[in-house]
Amino acid sequence: MKHVIKLPKRLQAIADFIESSSKVADIGTDHGKLPVYLAQTGISDRIIASDISAGSLAAAIRTAEKYEVTEKIDFINAPGLTGIDESDIDTIVIAGVGGETIIEILKETSWSTHGKRLILQPQTKKDELFSYLEQNMPETVFDIKTVTDRGRAYIIILS
Repeated sequence: MKHVIKLPKRLQAIADFIESSSKVADIGTDHGKLPVYLAQTGISDRIIASDISAGSLAAAIRTAEKYEVTEKIDFINAPGLTGIDESDIDTIVIAGVGGETIIEILKETSWSTHGKRLILQPQTKKDELFSYLEQNMPETVFDIKTVTDRGRAYIIILS
């Protein structure tokens, strides 16, 4: 196996919050670095990389090929959690998109995300996301972490 992929601090912080032996869906995977890292390190038993953009998903597949972990990741070209069976995952990562996009993904899911570990990293509209979570998941306790990457502060919301 090739050397372990180096993650930017933001993605490394997210990876550090993923529990060992978890079944992870990385929604909006983009370049696929997080799923590759999870596959290389053996943190996750099941990894799904999903993106609405066929081009982004192709880039994720190329990243997995480069690091020789393609067979350890399922790739899905679909919006949000579409095409993912709720029994296949216990952890949902939605990172690097706006808070309004995270809200839409959570709203449009055909199954309940309650009981799943959520790792959310909004780029914008954090207040809207906080309001949505408070109104729609009042029984869920969320923790907030911050990380600085390349001079920019990011928040990570964990359930």
